[in-house]
Amino acid sequence: MDRPWLGALAAAAVRGVQLPTMSNSSIRRERVPLIHDNHSHVSLYAALASCPDISGLHPPEAMRLLRSLPADSLSVVRGWRTNELPVGPADLASLPPVLLINFSLHGFALSDAALPYLSEAVPDLVEHKDDASWREANVPRLFDAYCGLSGVTPDRVDAFMDGLLPLGVGSTEDMAVANPESLAAMRNSGSAARIRSYATPAAFMAMSAEERSACDGVKLFLDGSIGARTAGVRGPWLGGGAAVLAYRNEELDGELSRIASWKTDASIHAIGELAIEQALDSLERLRKNGAVFPLVRLEHAQFISEEQGRRARDLGLVLSMQPNFSSDSECYADRLPAAYLENNNPFRMLIDRVGFVPGTDLIFGSDGMPHGLAYPATLSLFPPFPVQRLSLSELLAGYGPARGMDGVVVLEIDDQARQVRVMEES
Repeated sequence: MDRPWLGALAAAAVRGVQLPTMSNSSIRRERVPLIHDNHSHVSLYAALASCPDISGLHPPEAMRLLRSLPADSLSVVRGWRTNELPVGPADLASLPPVLLINFSLHGFALSDAALPYLSEAVPDLVEHKDDASWREANVPRLFDAYCGLSGVTPDRVDAFMDGLLPLGVGSTEDMAVANPESLAAMRNSGSAARIRSYATPAAFMAMSAEERSACDGVKLFLDGSIGARTAGVRGPWLGGGAAVLAYRNEELDGELSRIASWKTDASIHAIGELAIEQALDSLERLRKNGAVFPLVRLEHAQFISEEQGRRARDLGLVLSMQPNFSSDSECYADRLPAAYLENNNPFRMLIDRVGFVPGTDLIFGSDGMPHGLAYPATLSLFPPFPVQRLSLSELLAGYGPARGMDGVVVLEIDDQARQVRVMEES
């Protein structure tokens, strides 16, 4: 259907202009264009879509589901939150064959009964199942294994991408293509024009020149995640945890130098201040040695300081952040001190004091946790802390309009309930 006003809506969002508003008592409604999610994992989520998901279940329900799984075949289960469902050795000994994937995608657990099923297919996962440092240093390998065990096809990619539309997302990015097969599934899907791709180093090296040209860049993981208690934060952690850095400084310099030699963009996963500092130090050293990148993105950048923000701006970096992760300031109070919770996602500092501009050098994505526009809009307009607040125009500018797909949705903003819903236009 022709929508001549859609371009004006998208332009207004990018300029930060107030979008048309319809009022209904205390509820505001805003018509907005479909957005581009700048950080997701298309092939991985498409593969895992067929797997049981326990992220929305209460712990007793989740455990009942796990115990009900087949005893004679391996089940890959997603959505495990360690802060809600602790799983100890006794549980793993009693469960059927299960590969349990952490909600953050960084950690996993294997039931005892799963070991025979995986010892040949993915022996390295079995060997290092209790080694948090190995897991964080090999996140791309985990994604490769998850995709291989679950299976990714063009049809699954299309189903995943079509499922994003009613959530307000028209296009997105796969930020860790784990193997050439995953890239092929996306390129051969009907949604190819709506997906940009960043490959892991191992996947990029395994690709042909033509496949490499289809990727927008290469993605590195410097540290872990808050959910797995391995993010690069200095601490102290509450109740256990430790920063895990995947590279020594000289190793990171070498990896980034190699990416620069490929003349492609670099994307760097860095959550805590230790990982952010390591990334900035390495990029400053490489710049002095003449390394040039078309673009460097710093992914997540939670807990970034003002000084680090200014260094990132001086380096010309793009900060790719997740407004929905402002909820970490509430759900991870069990593992991070109050000072960390208050400095998570400091958008106002980055915009008002450092000078980052949403949609230019500050972009937004979801990481698929969860997908869609409703949750990041809720956390932007009604955040746990004022420093995390984004206006609706800033939020939409940071996402940007969808690529390869026109459309519009309605945001229903309930100021009293402090909640945003996405509705299809009637």
